[in-house]
Amino acid sequence: MKTTKFFLMAALALTFAACSNEDNDILLPEQPAQPAQNEGITITATLAPKTGGAATRAVSEGTGDDAGNIVASWDENEHIAILYTVGSEKKVADATITDVDETTGVATISFTVVDGTPDNTPCTLVYPAKLTDGTTTVYKDDNSGVKDYADLLATQDGTLNANLDVRVGAGTIQVSPPSLKVTTQPAPQYSIFKFTVQEDASNSPIAPNKFQVSDNAGNVITTITNITTTNVLYAALPALSAGTYLFSATVGGETLFAKAKVATATTAGNFYQTTVMMKPAVDLSMVNNAGDARDKQWTANCYMVHTAGLYKLPLVYGNAIKDGEVNTTAFNPGGTKSETYCANFVNHEGNDINAPWITKNTSGAGVDKGMGITVKSAELLWQDAQGLITAVAISGDYLLLAVGKDATTQQGNALVAAKTSDGTIVWSWHIWVTTETFATADLTAITTGTTGTQGTDYQIYKVTPVNLGWVPTDGKKGYAPYYQWGRKDAFIPGTWNANTDHTVYSISGAPVTGLNYHGNTTATIADNIKNPTTFYKNNTTTYYNMWDAQQKSTDNIAAATKKTVYDPCPAGFCVPTGNLYTFMGNDTNKGTGDLDDTNKGRTWTKNTPNLYFPASGYRTYGNGSLFDVGSNGYYWSASALNSNDGLSLSFSSSYWDWNYDGRANGFPVRAVAEEE
Repeated sequence: MKTTKFFLMAALALTFAACSNEDNDILLPEQPAQPAQNEGITITATLAPKTGGAATRAVSEGTGDDAGNIVASWDENEHIAILYTVGSEKKVADATITDVDETTGVATISFTVVDGTPDNTPCTLVYPAKLTDGTTTVYKDDNSGVKDYADLLATQDGTLNANLDVRVGAGTIQVSPPSLKVTTQPAPQYSIFKFTVQEDASNSPIAPNKFQVSDNAGNVITTITNITTTNVLYAALPALSAGTYLFSATVGGETLFAKAKVATATTAGNFYQTTVMMKPAVDLSMVNNAGDARDKQWTANCYMVHTAGLYKLPLVYGNAIKDGEVNTTAFNPGGTKSETYCANFVNHEGNDINAPWITKNTSGAGVDKGMGITVKSAELLWQDAQGLITAVAISGDYLLLAVGKDATTQQGNALVAAKTSDGTIVWSWHIWVTTETFATADLTAITTGTTGTQGTDYQIYKVTPVNLGWVPTDGKKGYAPYYQWGRKDAFIPGTWNANTDHTVYSISGAPVTGLNYHGNTTATIADNIKNPTTFYKNNTTTYYNMWDAQQKSTDNIAAATKKTVYDPCPAGFCVPTGNLYTFMGNDTNKGTGDLDDTNKGRTWTKNTPNLYFPASGYRTYGNGSLFDVGSNGYYWSASALNSNDGLSLSFSSSYWDWNYDGRANGFPVRAVAEEE
């Protein structure tokens, strides 16, 4: 037998930026017993020499300049799966390479098909059909249906000992006389990549326990887990189109990441090599809203980001972790459930949330019933500036995202989501790229007094200087997202001083819809979670405590907000209770002065510094469209007036008052500091 070597050192054109995970190993199903040799019809056929580049079997041969060459030839005793159908039954035959011509490279194969196989039966040839240790086997799933050829790829171990080649061809089985007509020779479906992994900071080699490649849309391409101690890894990947990719490497208990750009599409069957420079991602739950490190973990539905780089956020329900502790009140306020009070908040399946981490909650749907929720991919749903978020992925219990621009260059908003294998959204988060930090010095303290409707109750509110998600365009001019009362997700903003939706983009930079209107009046909390871009006509929940866990009636709006997992604000901040706006809007404390016609807003002038509120208008529950932008302002509180309405602040050029509005309208939110 003769082996033919090909030397392909085509450098993979990768340019690395900042720095990429999720268990998605290819598992080998149970193997059925093979038929005895005297059963069925034995067929002998030939295959042309392997073609299509050097990626065949990743077997190291040679020394010196020849070390690590990729062998390109058929080999005796290799196995090929022949997939075919008899009647309605899917069948698979194990074809063994019995001989390879040393001169031509033509391989002879032999296999057996079942009795009753008709002449001219179409078949698919899949190589390889064996385990990495060489054990002969043919793969079928538990329902006796032939698995897709991609699932036949043996678990990658990252070394040159694995058979990394996958080839697929087509043919026709003839039984009288027995023969195989190969209409399409087995052609490579994957490329072999050689990755050298190094630490970005010290340039020292890394020997990872696990290595993963994901595309920029968050889909895991491959995961290598059984790695010998080496910083050189081999992986079989499908042909990659030009674009951004994320890499992750687990080293001991730490995960390192890299973002890479493939300049030119790769080719199946070719061999590529590159060095991956990696570093840890910034954990957004371990930095404060200014980007400074925290000692303990704080989670939220909104994370403020200031600089370009690679970040990760934990797969945790809203603010279910606060100051390093489980914040039980945020998802399980306790007490007795009623029409107006929810004693335990629910997830995307409508099941009670019983733990902070999404994957630690029990799924009650389909085949996963009784098992933990498994998150498989991430998605950017929209962003209001191109290139703000350049890649997303799932890395274990974290969502990984690459931010492409510093806030000093481009401020903006994005909505990212975590999804199950069938594409169902389990939770979503608002990423706000901003120069704002919500520092204590920037907050305005408002002490509500005994005037108005509060009696002797009072509260000190520390109010943020801008709307949640604010993007300035010129001085006081700008825009921000809208929120339906009680929902956690930001809806796309409008443009300044016009009832026009702001253009939003996909991760590739193409314009997307970003908002879908639905007139369904039976949407549940679970529907809201699974469809964060859907603006529902009617908020069907009658609960008072969607944003304020304590609110059981309309009598306690003066107490501090007890933030829930549905609160849309960053860590340490919340939607204010209605007491703030009933105080600001009563006759004694109303804002004075006319509407600022230049900037389109009004200033509350009771104290100094004064608070400026843009006249951002609202999204109507009627069809999701924008109204009153540039002339009126509407701001949600966390308090309900009744089962249908929420308390709010509203103003125009002629009035300033507290008000109440239908919960399904979309208003801006002005956050206040949580009280400790």
